[in-house]
Amino acid sequence: MAEQQEIQLWQTVEPVEFIPRIKDQSESQSLLIQTRQAVGYSVAGGQLAHAIQARATHMLLDYTKAACAIRYQVDGAWEQLPSMERELADAMLVALKQLCLMNATDRRSTQSGKLGLKVVKEKFSLSLQSRGTPTGEQVMARIEPDKVPFQRMADLGMRDKMYAQFKESLDAHGNNILITAPKSEGLTTTWNIAMEAADKLVRDFQSFEHQDNPEPEIIYINPNFFGGDTEKDLPSVVKSAILKEPDVLIFPELPDPASMKLAVEQIKKTDKQVYSRMVAPSALHGLVKYLAKYRESAAEIVSSIGAVLGQRLVRRLCDECKEGFEPSPQLLKQLGIPAGRVAMLYRPFVPPPIEQQVDENGRPAPIEPCQACNGRGYLGRIAIYELLIPGEKLKAALLKTQDINKLTQIAKSEGHRSMQAESVLTVARGLTSLDELKKAFAKR
Repeated sequence: MAEQQEIQLWQTVEPVEFIPRIKDQSESQSLLIQTRQAVGYSVAGGQLAHAIQARATHMLLDYTKAACAIRYQVDGAWEQLPSMERELADAMLVALKQLCLMNATDRRSTQSGKLGLKVVKEKFSLSLQSRGTPTGEQVMARIEPDKVPFQRMADLGMRDKMYAQFKESLDAHGNNILITAPKSEGLTTTWNIAMEAADKLVRDFQSFEHQDNPEPEIIYINPNFFGGDTEKDLPSVVKSAILKEPDVLIFPELPDPASMKLAVEQIKKTDKQVYSRMVAPSALHGLVKYLAKYRESAAEIVSSIGAVLGQRLVRRLCDECKEGFEPSPQLLKQLGIPAGRVAMLYRPFVPPPIEQQVDENGRPAPIEPCQACNGRGYLGRIAIYELLIPGEKLKAALLKTQDINKLTQIAKSEGHRSMQAESVLTVARGLTSLDELKKAFAKR
């Protein structure tokens, strides 16, 4: 009797539904029918469905002569999966490339494409990037839900007191707001939630976006497009928008100096608000970099800067299986936590060695992995935020030096709580672990 073949991961779930990024419905259906006839279609659909079920945000495929290694990124950490035989993996990639409108026969060039996915009623966006390697090909698939799974800054990890301060700055007049985060650490999500949090009912919001890179639609925010086939540059679009007398000017990507100068002039003349975002390792680093980019407008920006938000992503401890421990006085001292302030800290549950997993009679009694986090010890991620509200001393120093250490000391003297201090507070709140903080800060 022939041995039964082992069930593979892509066969254990219902496959996703593919939605090609083609406006013409007949062309889209034709592509689906054509691709569906090959075996790779089912493999791709099942593998992506499994990745989504595992909460993966990225899937990495490494092709060698013999096989295809597969890894998922879950909550920012990479996990190795069983390899897939090369022939089946090739068929899967051909289907994915065809559906993403890429050249399926080109295994060497760098290519990219996009595709819509649907699982029951939930929709996702798939971004596919491929490039040739000495051993074969490497493919990165990024999976993002179309509907942001967060509604409030608190859902992302922001403290209530900090949110009140940030909201006050967002809704003020004559303010310049800067939102920062390291690369690939949730800047877009925080930005979108912050935009939702701003009071837009009684104010006119105008956003400036490149036509080829539009922002997700947010109610009561009016996009002004430049570039692409608009035949308009950013300064001219900003000038035109200013004539409408908006209350808030929004720059999802840092503009050219001329456009920023126009925006900053509006802060001074008519108490407008300016929101910007940028990649930076901390709020203070971001502000220094921001001023360096706009040297001609630096004095005006410094005088108007209301708040700079910084963040760092960490994995969130699973509430179902995290275990508490009593911190020693020495550990509390190292963390800067006053004795008696925190009775319990938390860490992920780590099961004992298998030989120690026995019942009261010494018989084997394996511990079942936590159902919520699948034994990872962490479930989801949260942001550790720092909110920099520059005082007069820091504003004066920003025009004289770019020395981060000096500026940090001045900010601290004015009451700024640094990212490190906020991190300790996040541990004290039982949201993440000390080991996770060490890993997060070791990456910098």
